[in-house]
Amino acid sequence: MAHIASISVTHFRNLSISDCEFSSGFNLLIGENGAGKTSLLESIYFLGNLKSFRSQAHHDLIAQNQSCAVVRASVRGADEPFFMAIERCKERFRLKVDHEDIPSASTFVAHLPVLALHAQSDDLVLGGPEYRRKFLDRTAFYLFPEFSGVFTQFSRVLRQRNAALKSGQSTVAWDGLFVQYSEMLTHQRVAALNYLAAVLPDIFLHLSPNLSFKIEYYPGYRPTGSLLESLERNRLRERELGQTLSGPHRADLLFTINDFGLKSTASRGQMKLFIAALYLTVASVWRNISQKTAVLLFDDFISELDNLHSALLLDFLSQFGHQAFFSATDRNPLDFKFDAKFGLSAGKITSML
Repeated sequence: MAHIASISVTHFRNLSISDCEFSSGFNLLIGENGAGKTSLLESIYFLGNLKSFRSQAHHDLIAQNQSCAVVRASVRGADEPFFMAIERCKERFRLKVDHEDIPSASTFVAHLPVLALHAQSDDLVLGGPEYRRKFLDRTAFYLFPEFSGVFTQFSRVLRQRNAALKSGQSTVAWDGLFVQYSEMLTHQRVAALNYLAAVLPDIFLHLSPNLSFKIEYYPGYRPTGSLLESLERNRLRERELGQTLSGPHRADLLFTINDFGLKSTASRGQMKLFIAALYLTVASVWRNISQKTAVLLFDDFISELDNLHSALLLDFLSQFGHQAFFSATDRNPLDFKFDAKFGLSAGKITSML
């Protein structure tokens, strides 16, 4: 099981941490608001995603009056242990694995899958289709080695086709390639979704036995026709707007629970349980299909569930076999036997076990 053995964080928000060792099991971070719990989880997430789960601007991650933030981690797994490091400066970033510079972001993040459940996780249901596309694309990225190349080629052709539309040129030269890469991308998205659909029912049954669900993929055009037919039908409208109106870039996932739309009918607790089950399903599929073990982060997530469902989730996680990090305050502790506990105060960390 791959896990973060230790971490050092310098000038990442308010953190100042040197060679803090973690358990390969359950790690609890305790501290008052603003102590640095979320920032530490965010730094771990940064290693596996090269971005934050709570800010779009990388400048926000760098401590005030500092030029760069640095996160380093020692990672252990089934193979040889290795070292990862990110230096994020205001105008550039540098990636290293075992002291070797890594020029490709996709190559770097492939080393350490990280999944996080946090205050903004509801965007997967409540947000726009782009959140669900990114979720599915990241799932496929760790399942299919060729996915990154397919996605890159599709994005390139889409940009070229849109550029032709904006300049009033014919898109005929790009239509064939656009359909080709669209079909390849859709095929891998659907394959990833099928993997999830095969595992999700069992996990959801453990967390919420009285609910049923369904996930459907909308490909970005009428499912009754072909993409090429949709392009032909929308050709005049596309020229008016200067953008491609059909294709995988407009795809979406449709969630239903007990045969009703999840977004409009589920309670907040039900929505969080569904999202938790979905993320745990992703972690399970990654491990079973591509032998990639994800690190799981729970930023004050469990405390938003009632006692019954938080106990069900923690019990399931205890048998799940992934490294996990949880944050909590002294006033709202989690009732569970953790493998390691850490106190945070003013950006510094102290082992409590």
